[in-house]
Amino acid sequence: MPVNRSGLTLLEILISIVILALVTTGLANVFVAGKQFIQHSRYRMSAGEIGKKFIDPLQYYVRQDTWNTSCFSTDALANATSGNYTAVYTVSNISNNTNNTTVKKVKAAVSWTE
Repeated sequence: MPVNRSGLTLLEILISIVILALVTTGLANVFVAGKQFIQHSRYRMSAGEIGKKFIDPLQYYVRQDTWNTSCFSTDALANATSGNYTAVYTVSNISNNTNNTTVKKVKAAVSWTE
C-alpha cells in the first residue's frame, strides 16, 4: 500500500524561511540606504540655504573702504551659524591688469556634521 505524502517537510520549510530572510534583509538595506541619502540631501540643501543667507548681506553692506574689516553685521553672522552648521568666508584680491583695479573675491564655505 503506497503512502500519500502531500505536506511540506521540515527541510523545505527551513529553506524557504532562509530565502525569505535573505530577501527581507536585502530590502531593508535598500530602505536604510535611501533614508541616509535623503538625510544627506537635506543637510546639503540646508547648507546651501545657510550659505545663501551668509552671502546675501554682501549686496547691502559692502563698501570698498570697509571691505577688509567686517562687512557683515553681527546679526548676519549669528543667523548664518546655527545648529551643526558653520559658515566661514574669506576675502582675497584679484588683480585686473587692464584698468589697474583690484577686484575682491569672496569665498564662502559651509560645513556641517551628520
